[in-house]
Parts: sequence; C-alpha cells; structure tokens
Amino acid sequence: MVRHRVAAGVVLAAACLVTAACSSSGGSAGTTDRRGGSPTAEAHGTATVDYAGSLTGLMQTSLVPAFQKATGDQVVGKGAGSSLIAQGILDGELSPGVFVSIGEKAITSLWPAHSHYVLAFATDPLVVAYSAKSEYASQLDAIRSGQRPLKDLFTLMEKPGFRLARTDPTADPQGAFFILMVRLAQRELHLPAGTADRILGTSASNPIGSSSQIVDEDAIAADIASGSVDAGSDFVTEARQFHLRYITLPPSLDFASPSDASLYATMRLDLSTGPFTGGLITLTETYVLPPSGQARSSADASADAAWLAFMLSTKGQALLRSAGYQLEKPVLQLAPGVASASAAMPPPVLSAFHRLGGTVSGA
Repeated sequence: MVRHRVAAGVVLAAACLVTAACSSSGGSAGTTDRRGGSPTAEAHGTATVDYAGSLTGLMQTSLVPAFQKATGDQVVGKGAGSSLIAQGILDGELSPGVFVSIGEKAITSLWPAHSHYVLAFATDPLVVAYSAKSEYASQLDAIRSGQRPLKDLFTLMEKPGFRLARTDPTADPQGAFFILMVRLAQRELHLPAGTADRILGTSASNPIGSSSQIVDEDAIAADIASGSVDAGSDFVTEARQFHLRYITLPPSLDFASPSDASLYATMRLDLSTGPFTGGLITLTETYVLPPSGQARSSADASADAAWLAFMLSTKGQALLRSAGYQLEKPVLQLAPGVASASAAMPPPVLSAFHRLGGTVSGA
C-alpha cells in the first residue's frame, strides 16, 4: 500500500543531492564552497528544491551536479508524488524554495498563499514499462517492436495473473494519468466495454481501483526492474533513466502532444481530492513563497532563483532533452490577482523565460 505522509518516509527526507556538504534550508548555516574551503555564510547559497519523484534519477546524476558546477550553490530537496509534496506544503510539513512538479494542478493548489505562478516548459510522455523477467516479456517485446498490435497490451494487462503497478492517483499525477490513459485506450482502440475497469479494478464507487496495484512512485521503477511486477505506469524519462524496457504509446494516448490536448481534455477522473481532468503531462516549476513571518537568506533566495533559471538555461534544457523530455516554449500561468510576469518571477527566471519566447497563458 502507498504511504501517504510526507514526513513518514515517502520522500527522501532532508537528502543532500550533491556530494559536497549541504546547509539547512533556513540559510543560517554555512555552506562549503566548491573549492573545498572552509564554510562561509556568504560564498554560496543553498537552493531547496522539492520535485516529482520521476525526476529522482535525473536530479542525482545530471541536473544537480551540473547546477553545482555552474553556480557553486548547493541543493537540498525531496522527491515524491507531486500531489503529496503540494499537500506537505499546505500542511506546513515542507517549505522548499522551489517546487518542480509533474502537471499544473499540484502547483495551482498552492495559490495564492504559497505560490504566485506555474511555469510549464516541457512534456513527459506516458509509457508502459515492463520487466525483462516477466513471464509475458516476449509478448510485450513483440508489442514494443510492432510485431503485435497495441491493443494486445491491454488484453495482456487484463489477464488475472498479470501483475500491474501504478501510483496512487490521489498522491501522484502519474497515477491519475495512467487511469485516464487506459480509459482513453478503451475508446480509441475500440476495446470491449469494461476493459479499463477489469484492468484497473475500478468502478463508479471505487475510482482508484485495486489496492494491490498501488505502489510508491519512488519504488515503481525498482519493482519493474526486479520482476516483482510484470509492468507498470511510467514516464519515458524515468523508464530511460532506469534502463527499463517500455512500450511507446501513440500521441493520442501519451498525454504529451499539444495537438491532442483537446482529446485529452475529454477525460476526467473524480477523486476524493477533487476532479482530475486530462491534459498535457507537463514539467512545471514555481517559486514557493516563504511561510508567513519567515524569510530566506538572500544567498538562499538567490540560489532558489538560480535553480529556476537553470532549468530554462541552455545547459538545463540540453539535459532535459537528452533525458527524453519534449521541450516546449515556456507557458506561464499567473495566480489570480498577480498583475504580471515581472511581478511573479525573479529577474533571472524572467530573463530566461523571455529568451525562450515564453508566453503568458490567456494573454
């Protein structure tokens, strides 16, 4: 069963993502500079970045080391389901300076007290990853190569002995998108009525479905690789990071093609946490406002802004592209009552936004 509380080990609590020493997010402790010298309060800041769990591998192996090298700043942060992180911020359990989310809903749930904007700048196609150790591996290989039609994937997943893994849709957008994908596939591939419910164990009274399929986001790749499950939901970027076999879905089902956005929007999942409407699976970021009455040190606030800008920089974009993200021109959504992009975003982020030809949603 999925573990729901952020403070209880779902996330990599207080994990340093770089090999150099990390300060606390409060900013009063010193940081070790990149030359290996003694700690100093002014040399560099520490960006506190909480992020979608699907980014964990990329954060640890590519993004954080590159950011460290470019800026000398440190990074601390946690990875978990985007919805869980948002709830942790709302509950006061988490207070990052930056939130990198999959999808926009987790960030907009923080408006207006904790965030003033959401910036989308890439999409992350949904795939079905599978284990090379699965008894169904040869059949899944044939579907992957196109020797068998895609509809056979759903026939396999419907088998009583097929072990499917997916994340909790109330805690992680990937879990919600996977349910929407299976439902959409039933319609678009003309599968027999009830196929989606039989695969997922869902019903009108149980929109989450079979609890035996639900695993933590930070465990799903390992479960697939080990063969403890046959297949599971994944993003192409995470499947590639963990060297998993995966079946590519067509644009009509991968929730990553802007030209199919109107098709995705026809799908909706009603959860206890509220309705989840289909849309693009976007990689998004925001600056998280400090709790009322608190402030970050200037060095740490600058490091937070530097991280936001780094994700839009030439180097950051190259790393994201190589990981499998489909880069898009940045799209900014402002929280109600926020007058302009310049009022919402730190100057380095605003500059990178304009350099990439970013647009303001609805403008």
